[in-house]
Amino acid sequence: MQVKYWKVAVTVLVPVILLLMPVPAGLPVKAWQLFAVYLGAIIGLMLRPAPEPVVLIVAVAVSSICFKNTSIVLAGYASTTAWLVFSAFMLGQAFVETGLGRRIAYILIGKLGRTTLGLGYVAAFTDMIISPATPSNTARTGGLVYPIFRSIAVTLDSEPGPTSRRIGGYLTLLLYQISITTASMFLTASATNLLVTTFAKSILKQDVSWTQWAMAIFPPSLLILLLVPYIVYKLYPPEIKTINNKEIAANGLAEIGLTTRREKTLALLFVLSIIGWATGTITKIDATAVAIGFVGACLVTGVVKWESLVNAKGAWNTLIWYGGIISLADGLAKAGFFKWLTDVMAKNLNFTGYDAYIILVGLLVISIPVRYFFASLAPYCSTFIPVLFTLGLVANVPVWPLIFLMGAMSEFGCLLTHYGNAVAPVLFGPGYVDQATWWKVGTIVMVVAAVIYLTAGMAYWKVLGLY
Repeated sequence: MQVKYWKVAVTVLVPVILLLMPVPAGLPVKAWQLFAVYLGAIIGLMLRPAPEPVVLIVAVAVSSICFKNTSIVLAGYASTTAWLVFSAFMLGQAFVETGLGRRIAYILIGKLGRTTLGLGYVAAFTDMIISPATPSNTARTGGLVYPIFRSIAVTLDSEPGPTSRRIGGYLTLLLYQISITTASMFLTASATNLLVTTFAKSILKQDVSWTQWAMAIFPPSLLILLLVPYIVYKLYPPEIKTINNKEIAANGLAEIGLTTRREKTLALLFVLSIIGWATGTITKIDATAVAIGFVGACLVTGVVKWESLVNAKGAWNTLIWYGGIISLADGLAKAGFFKWLTDVMAKNLNFTGYDAYIILVGLLVISIPVRYFFASLAPYCSTFIPVLFTLGLVANVPVWPLIFLMGAMSEFGCLLTHYGNAVAPVLFGPGYVDQATWWKVGTIVMVVAAVIYLTAGMAYWKVLGLY
């Protein structure tokens, strides 16, 4: 309780101290007030004196009551971005409830999982296939994919402890690297991707569509995904090299039973939603409309019941905290805070003579060490992405590479620790892998990802005409 009170005190005192200080020259009073509340919310997300939704509800309430700006701090809940995240969570719920996600995994195991390395690629492809419909690593990898591969490890007598190196340690460590990689691939594969695009719109004045994100980030991230199972296999090799994948797949599919009408319907609707997201620039139907339409179709066709969606706590929790953080960030933009910050940096920083590529590398290097201080991705994106975008804007760095590099690498930065993403404790917690190994392998994969994005990624973006 003493720790909790300490966290509450820090979360409250920092914005109070800011509000008691003189408003910086050139900054509107309303922007300074919103910034104080925003900073308090970020500290609350970092220290977690209460769950994220509670922190943001309190921040919205304080700002609304004290500064009479209710319409501003509630605007985020009408944001299409917030509802896209919410709807995508609902899609993930459908994959879990119908069993389609498990069926995909066992089919791939039967086809590709004869060796342990092959099983690693099965985990990668399974996570990738369902990632566009699950903007939560915890729901996708922790709730759906990991239990399948954990059961395989247990079946092969690999438990945490002396037998962990048989296969369980490899699969557990690999799944974290996979989960972070697939989270970068699609706009709807991680809630924080949409947070990045929110700041891209408010600071850099660029709207990023689902298709643009996928076209820019999927190819280099796919290259990383194809390397990750092999890298982990070499760095942390399992003792078991081959498995009876046919028997494992047959037993798994037998447990699930015959393909149901709900699974077939979900598969069709999911394909249609991918087509809808991919053709949005042609049809002019935005990604949120496609996602909400998908949810509606799932309800009408009986793929999921309304009661199941009501009980999807992750979706509702994310809607509350995500809508709140968008409200505060958008309010800051409209109040002129980011314009003021850009002007201040432009007057005090001189990037003359520096190559844009070198500046991009420098911004990426700056963003890495701070990750050790963040226990989740949301507060990092809320705190540092605005700063990185503002610095890039002041330095006149090409906008699209700035967005995509910082967006993708914000995900890969989670690999540095065993607490940088919500799914990390789920996978690290059972004890298959020691902390030193977890940090070492994660750091190596993160460096590989950075090199690929700064070389192949930048070259690919050049071909696309993004700079």
